[in-house]
Amino acid sequence: MKPALLLLLAGTVHAETLFEYGRQCAVQVSEIPAFNCMAGEEIAITIDGRPVPVDQAPQQCDRPSLLPQHDTGSQGQCVPGSRVLVLRDDRTAQISAICRKQVARPAGSPLFDEINVISHSPKNGKTCWFTAKARAPLAAGAGIDGRWVPSPSTLTRKAQAANPEGVKAPPADKVWQTPHQVAWSQPACVNCHDSGPFMYSPYIAQTTQLPGDPFGFYEPKAIGEDFKKAWARLNAFGITTRGNTCTACHRMGNMNSCRVAMQQSTGSAPQEGGDEWSKRFPQSHWMSPGDLHSQAQWVQQFSDSLKKLAACCENPQGAECRVAEYGPKPKHLGSNR
Repeated sequence: MKPALLLLLAGTVHAETLFEYGRQCAVQVSEIPAFNCMAGEEIAITIDGRPVPVDQAPQQCDRPSLLPQHDTGSQGQCVPGSRVLVLRDDRTAQISAICRKQVARPAGSPLFDEINVISHSPKNGKTCWFTAKARAPLAAGAGIDGRWVPSPSTLTRKAQAANPEGVKAPPADKVWQTPHQVAWSQPACVNCHDSGPFMYSPYIAQTTQLPGDPFGFYEPKAIGEDFKKAWARLNAFGITTRGNTCTACHRMGNMNSCRVAMQQSTGSAPQEGGDEWSKRFPQSHWMSPGDLHSQAQWVQQFSDSLKKLAACCENPQGAECRVAEYGPKPKHLGSNR
């Protein structure tokens, strides 16, 4: 058998393990500590400003989660009890964890249905993605015990010690999905995180747990062979135009930001799970954050910039469009006229 064919077959047999991927992330970004979801800040679910009882899951609410829910047993975008915490936020590394509930449970339940961690380096833009999912069908009496979540990113195959609460953590590879599972899941993480590693929404903005790096270096597929292969066709880049008031505050990605988020955040399309309150100004126009102007003032300040961005989403090579690939040294692919 020819050497080239042997190498090809070897590449198809070996799949990168969680430890191998996690070790790369620990070296190139930061080691992620084990953590307790219950120490995170709870994300409020309200209807017309009134908190929803934690054991209920309404079909609509003021600020629904933006993450689509397709797992069997999920009760939608408005399940109370999810928690978020920042594990690190400095000039070297930014690590954010969100522990999601897709099924309503009694108050104080430590069980979660999905846990996501994003680890990002503001220095070089490299970003790692980790997901843990409860076994379907989801149920209130089952899930991931969030009281002591093992690190997905270690430099050694050390055993996880019991936490101060005495909860024995299972091995990391029994909790976290493999890099292959995360990288090849649909939609890919980068489809929604196309403007940067951390997404802003009214749902998450209710907390103080959101790192910010709106114009920093960003390389979403720089680490991990599975991510490089799975996301090879996904060419994420930023779009703007000269003097654009939207991209004066943040980048605009060319994937989900163009197709969905731009419309949802500016009152042109409803959010899945959003109630009537969420559809009225100003809460319907949550970009820019904290903008309390009248709707007429909002239109005057942002509508022209929004139209120009929409045109560049349709045709990034348009005369007014400025397009830049992400990376440690962003490459400008187009320029303003």
